[in-house]
Amino acid sequence: MANFALLLLAASLAVFVSRSVLKHFLYHYRVRSNGCARPPKYAHKDPFFGLDLFAKYMNAFKDERFLDFNKQMFDRHGKTFESNVFGTRTFRTIDPEVSKACFATYAPRFGLQPLRYEVAKHLWGNGIIVVDGEHWKHGRALMRSSFEVVHLANFARLEKHVKVFVGLFPTDGTTLDLMPLFQRLILDTSSEFIFGEAIGALDDPVFSGRLTEAFAYAQKGTAIRAMLKRLKFLHRDEKWWEACQMITDYADKHVEKALQRLDRRSLVKEEGKGNQDDPQLRLVDEMVKDTQDTLTLRSHIISVFSPAHDGAAMTLTNAMFHLARQPAIWDRLREEIIPTKHESLTYDLLNSYRYVSHVLKETHRLTPIATLNQRQCLETTILPFGGGLDGKEPLYVEKGDNLEFNYRAMMRDESFWGGEADRFVPERWEHVRPGWEYTPFGGGPRSCPGQRLVFTESAYVLVTLLRKFSRVENRDAVTEWREEMRMTFQSKNGCQVGLIA
Repeated sequence: MANFALLLLAASLAVFVSRSVLKHFLYHYRVRSNGCARPPKYAHKDPFFGLDLFAKYMNAFKDERFLDFNKQMFDRHGKTFESNVFGTRTFRTIDPEVSKACFATYAPRFGLQPLRYEVAKHLWGNGIIVVDGEHWKHGRALMRSSFEVVHLANFARLEKHVKVFVGLFPTDGTTLDLMPLFQRLILDTSSEFIFGEAIGALDDPVFSGRLTEAFAYAQKGTAIRAMLKRLKFLHRDEKWWEACQMITDYADKHVEKALQRLDRRSLVKEEGKGNQDDPQLRLVDEMVKDTQDTLTLRSHIISVFSPAHDGAAMTLTNAMFHLARQPAIWDRLREEIIPTKHESLTYDLLNSYRYVSHVLKETHRLTPIATLNQRQCLETTILPFGGGLDGKEPLYVEKGDNLEFNYRAMMRDESFWGGEADRFVPERWEHVRPGWEYTPFGGGPRSCPGQRLVFTESAYVLVTLLRKFSRVENRDAVTEWREEMRMTFQSKNGCQVGLIA
């Protein structure tokens, strides 16, 4: 019996190896017959599952050097290289032409759902972050139209919360960590934008702290599951399930309120009592006009709330992190905004601050909110670039192959950004004109719908701080930016500064 089991195991291994070798030669034949070229290939010690490289990535992740490790991989292997991830061919790239082809030119041939849905459905349900096809198209259209309506009314809300926020600041240079304060502010602005009522994080941080921590834990666990891919069953964390449940319960509560408001409006209309609509604009109310499916509504809400409550907060944290280490830039910003110090902040005024825009763009370039993106090939495609040693030849991508795009490494590529690519230099935006080399919010039809909201909130808060404080000083003994993983990466040490009026 034991001999039979060993024989069966040996036969299975022989079949597996034979199939793997055959697939390799068939792929190589198709590459050549279609006039394409393979990019540099990582020299795996484990050619079948790529566990050796996976272990290196996981060790870098554990040691909090994941971002730099990724950059080093591209420095060694080129802008596009091939690797094996659990038996799946994966092209890792920082080539803007490959990004453009996948996200725009051939966008329908590349999807997210095979990569994200199973690992993230417990948090994001069937939201636009995890699905493809018609469901994504409908959700995206709904999101875009809802954003346009509610975003226009968001300025007054922002002003109200920023006044409370600034009142929490000492003016004598006392050391404080700006990151949790930014998180509380944006949690209030985003919750009111989406639900019509602020969580109250600035006034009472206890509940908001629990919610923020639950979101962070849920997102980090989801990211780990995404990295584990076929080994996601190894992620057995009860706290992660509890965090996901807290977030979905919170969203369900607001979906129910929105449906009740819709019923009341319908009843008023039927009884002919005229226009007695609640004047408060809420993103969730715009959504329920289109669908009353509770799972879809919850999924869309979390898909918006997830990046919205963090996006501007991390942008502001990173911006102030850099500014505290370069006081000359703070001084130049004040020179730009002080002449209009007593004017009300409006969209037009914020957009007129050219150097403020440069600082925010440079913040997104050097320390982007989103560092990685992925796609799976849904239909065999020949990309015009990415193949060969120099990436200039066509790249043959088969159905089922994965592509991983590293935004952070791309936006630090010295061949485009120059020798100071790793430095915070807002002045570069006076002459640089990037295309797909700069994609902090993604690109193509699936680019982030909230990028204008992030810019508005970030610029408004930054200008408010510039008006009030003459100096910002770094109070962190560690001068370099260190990573900490949530759903994306943030400053491990927060933003320890002193602000002097």
